[in-house]
Order: sequence, then structure tokens, then C-alpha cells
Amino acid sequence: MLQRKYKTFVKAFVCALAVLQGTDNLFAQQQLSLAESKELALKNNHRIGKAREDVTASRSEKQIADVTAKPKIDASATAFYFGEPLNTMLPEYGFAPMVSVTQPIYTGGKIKYGKQMAETNIEMSIAQQRLVEDDVLLATETAYWIVVQAKEEIKMEQQVKKQLASHYTFLNNQFQAGIIYKNDVLRAKVLQNENEARLQAAENKLILAKKRLIQLTGIEQTDIDVVGTLSDDEFRNHEMLQSTQAIRPEVDLATSAIKMSELTKNMLRADLKPTVGLSLNGMAAFGKEGINFGDPTKNSMLTYFGMLSVKIPVFDWGSKREKVKQQEANIRSAEYGLKELQSQINVEIEQATLNLQLQANNIDLMQASLIEADENLKLSNDRFQAGTITGEDVLIAETLWQRAYSSMLDAKVRYKIAEAVYHKAIGQIKQ
Repeated sequence: MLQRKYKTFVKAFVCALAVLQGTDNLFAQQQLSLAESKELALKNNHRIGKAREDVTASRSEKQIADVTAKPKIDASATAFYFGEPLNTMLPEYGFAPMVSVTQPIYTGGKIKYGKQMAETNIEMSIAQQRLVEDDVLLATETAYWIVVQAKEEIKMEQQVKKQLASHYTFLNNQFQAGIIYKNDVLRAKVLQNENEARLQAAENKLILAKKRLIQLTGIEQTDIDVVGTLSDDEFRNHEMLQSTQAIRPEVDLATSAIKMSELTKNMLRADLKPTVGLSLNGMAAFGKEGINFGDPTKNSMLTYFGMLSVKIPVFDWGSKREKVKQQEANIRSAEYGLKELQSQINVEIEQATLNLQLQANNIDLMQASLIEADENLKLSNDRFQAGTITGEDVLIAETLWQRAYSSMLDAKVRYKIAEAVYHKAIGQIKQ
């Protein structure tokens, strides 16, 4: 009996363990590299998805424009019934189906320009999609490195917390022994409180940064982690920066906009030209006797007719010509805007280059400061143990080390963000 209960207990334990393992796998953090984060953003981000659908819509618009010059066939049917006194003059009831074929013959070039405008609209929507992708990728890289920074800050503050706790215990024991004054103990407690506040701020920063990264990548995971670090190996090649020619979607977008304005001008000029269209219609009628006007004894009729329409603009007080002039001015304005945009991009690249070099230099300076602060902390601890300095001096050295380490983390993250900004400036944020 006991053996049976023991076997039952073992089975239940194994099942519970399997369930717990499955739960752990279900809620395990998704580990993301920077490349994976950017790939997920390109795939799942809502802004990029909207831009992608806009491209699809523009391609459909192009398909519509391509069939504008082809004949169109329409069919319709009408049933009627006339009461008195109309039924004495017209057939009392009937049914009349009709088929019509419409073919534009001459439109002043509107059909050709319409096709070109649809093609240009595709180019603009693709450029807009690239622009959105660049913005999202820059935001993704920024969020990614802020997550890394927050993790490093938490580690640092946890290390400082242990060090301060050790200092506080040591100083408090000396105070209890009457060796030092209470001031040193109170200073250590103040630093502990400040450390606790910084630790909580870093934890909140990590939560918000992760949520931002999740929102940008569009993943359904409730919790994620990143594999990136701020080790020195990440920054070895920062001096290998080289200038390159920018390939920016903003330039393509502005160029396509000028092309679209040119086509709009041509469409306005086409309004000054005549248009010619041909329509062929076939009609049948079935109903009461008399529905056939040629032979009133028949109750059916079959006929056809064609129409040629010519529309010639004669006089509109010059409004159409003024619209052409207005569009020509818009084109010149857009050309000036393109030149200004190119100039701004050149300045933006120069600023991004200088800022990246500045952040690289800052890393070297912060690294030197951290080495000095680390050595100062070690010497302060040794001298304090030897009794040549006070506890206040040790706490000052601890604060200096914490500030130097924090400044180092901040410098590395600012470098990474500056690097992403530079790549976006030269149009290579996807690489």
C-alpha cells in the first residue's frame, strides 16, 4: 500500500516538474541581437507595414492607369411599366438590355501622362517606405543600446551597493568601538540611500527601454533581453571612419515629387487640347406589342447606335493657362527645395561625422578617468585600512569611481547612438 502511494507521488512529482519546465519555456525571455532586432522591426513594425501597404496601393493604381486607353464594355438592363394614359402612347411594359463599348481616341496625352504619374507614384511610395524604415531602424538601435545601458547600470549599482554595505558595516563597527565619529556612518548611509534610488531608476529605465524595443520590433513577447554589451571590443575600430556618398530616400522622394509636378503640368496643358471619344451601343427590347417602332405588330426589337464626341475648350477667361503657369512656379520652387535638401544632408553628414569622432574621443577620456578612479579607490581602501585617512575619504573615492563608471557607460552608449545616426545620415542604416 505504501509502495503504491509512493509510486503515485513520484508520478505526480514528475508531471508537475514537466509542467513547470513547459511554463518556463513558455515565458522564457527572447534573446535579441542588434541585427535580429532590426530584422524584426523591418518585418513587424506598424509604421513600416503601413508604408508597405501604401506601395501595394500605388502598384494597383498603376495597373488601373495601364488599362485607361483600352476599350471599356458596360452592360445594363431596364424593366418598365407604364400606366394610363402613358400606355396609350408607349408600350405598356417591357424589358430592355443594352451593351455599350467606349473607346477614347484622343485625350491630348492625358492617358500617357496618367500612366507616367502612376509609375512615379510607385517610386515616391517606395522612397517613403525607405524613409520610414530608416527612422524606425534608428529608433530601434537607440532603444536597443538604452536597454544595454540600463542593464550595465543595474550591474554597476548592485556592485556599488555591495561595496557600500561593506563600508557601512565596517564604519559602524568602528563607531560602536569609539574609534570614529558618527558622521562617517551617516555619510555612508546617505550614499546607500542615493545608491538605492539610482538602482530603482535604472530598473525603471530598463523596463521602459524594453517596452520601447518591443513596440518597435512588433513582437508579441511580453519580456525580452538583449545579448549586446558595452565591452571594449565593441569600440576598437571607431577610428576607421570613412566618408562616403549619401544615398538618402529623402532625395529620391524630392526628385520624384519634381517629376510628378512636371507630369501634372503636362496634364494641365492637355486640358487646353480637344478630346475625342467613340461610343458604340447595342440595345434590345422585349415587351407588349408596339415596342418595335419599326413594326408595331412585334413584341421585340434589336437595334444599335454609335456616337462620336468631340470636346474643344474655347474660352475660360485664361484659368487653364494660369494653372499651367502656377504649376511651373511650383516646379521651380521644388527644384530649389531639392537643392536646399541636398545642402542640409551634406551638413547633417558632416555633423554626424564630427559627433561620432567626438564620442570616440570621449570614450578614451572616460576610460582614462575610470582607470584613475579605480586606482584611487584601491589606494583609498588600503590607506583607510592602514589608518592614514578617514572613512569620508573612502566614501569620496567610492563616489568618484561610481561617477567615472557611469560616465564611461554613457559615453559608450552615446557613441553607439552616434554611430547609428551617422549610418542613417549616409543612407546605410540597414547595413
